[in-house]
Amino acid sequence: MKFRKWIFPGIGILLLILLAACGGGSEETAVSESDTPAEAPLVVEEVDDSCGTVELQYWNPFTGPDGPFMGEIVEAFNAENDNISVVMTTQSEYYTQLSTAAASNTLPDVAIVHADQVATQAFRNILRPIDEIVTANGINGADYPAGAWNAGEVAGRRYSIPLDIHPMTMFYNADLLAAAGFDTPPTTGEEFAAIAAAVTDGSNNGFMITSGFPIRQIFDMLLYQYGGTSFNADGTEATWNSEAGVQALEWMLAAQSDWSQPNLEVDAELNAFKGGTVGLIWNGIWQTTNVTGDGVEFDGQATAVPQIGPQPATWGGSHQLTMPTQAEPDSCKDAAAGTFIKYLLDNSVTWAQAGQLPANNVVRSSAEFLAIEPQASIAPSAEHVFFPPAVPGITDAYGPLDEAVSSLMAGTATDIQAALDDAAARANQILAENKDNYGDSP
Repeated sequence: MKFRKWIFPGIGILLLILLAACGGGSEETAVSESDTPAEAPLVVEEVDDSCGTVELQYWNPFTGPDGPFMGEIVEAFNAENDNISVVMTTQSEYYTQLSTAAASNTLPDVAIVHADQVATQAFRNILRPIDEIVTANGINGADYPAGAWNAGEVAGRRYSIPLDIHPMTMFYNADLLAAAGFDTPPTTGEEFAAIAAAVTDGSNNGFMITSGFPIRQIFDMLLYQYGGTSFNADGTEATWNSEAGVQALEWMLAAQSDWSQPNLEVDAELNAFKGGTVGLIWNGIWQTTNVTGDGVEFDGQATAVPQIGPQPATWGGSHQLTMPTQAEPDSCKDAAAGTFIKYLLDNSVTWAQAGQLPANNVVRSSAEFLAIEPQASIAPSAEHVFFPPAVPGITDAYGPLDEAVSSLMAGTATDIQAALDDAAARANQILAENKDNYGDSP
């Protein structure tokens, strides 16, 4: 099977010019991808066996039941490609492992990185730009939801491609809904309120919401549905202390009062739902096998979250495919990595069976994917998933918001606006410090 070989034209001359301009250098001097001038584009050459058999190291964090599904795709790729051999390694303490490998120049050739970590890892020089490989392999942003695709662009360069989307999901006890007179799950705020109220009776709760994870993610989702955002466009300022943020928390507190129970700890809603006493809960799609099908003793189902506010929006994450920085880039490995990445994207329907939504629109609309439930019922969420701005350290700024939302839901804070204002002020300080620490570009 043919694959593309990447060649840096005149790279030796180019490096000499760069070193001379900088006043010389030594054998230890390293030139990163970001140092390569834009006027020296990569050239693509079709080759057969000139590279021999290329071995790729592929790292991912899939330590759970999803790991074997990824292994199945890798095995299929290796069987179809005689001249490329992918060695998959699943790592725990994943980002620590990446940092350690970066320090010893032993980063893998391909790696999974979460969408909200792409910018941070790019600025740490763990990831390198892959614009040319994306173009050469015909990977087009039009084939992906805008939010998931944009998460991979950092400082004007592309560092990742979305493999999947894992959105907030609504799980429901179809037996309790049917007993209350409802044959279908809610899709709007009005329908949600009607069902939650009808199911709330005696020992049953129509909806259950805790003061722990994923409470901040639920707040984020409602914030966007009410027309707000977590940050401004360039990620320099927290903006959740808006009217939309107040509306989101007012809804959450009312839902807690009307249909749930007060001050519940993390996972309390999952445990109660599995016990058959809760009609509706919201959690990540990764909980599907835990609270539906054989995971429960009732008719547990999953579908897209309803639209509570006037704007469609769903919180979600994404596993993104990246190529880590190499001390000595190998054009044959780069070409093989592009081939492997394209294969993962094109065959992500197998990955969907692990409980994810393929990010690729073509795969997600295929008959093969639409036959997989409940993923097919959750899939409409993919079009409305949002992600934080692609700036380094953005996840640090969420810490104060996590504390504010949890304290309000636990009842230890009561002034919504004051709590959000304080969280925004502390987050803005973190954002300013991060900008000083990371700089303006990778």
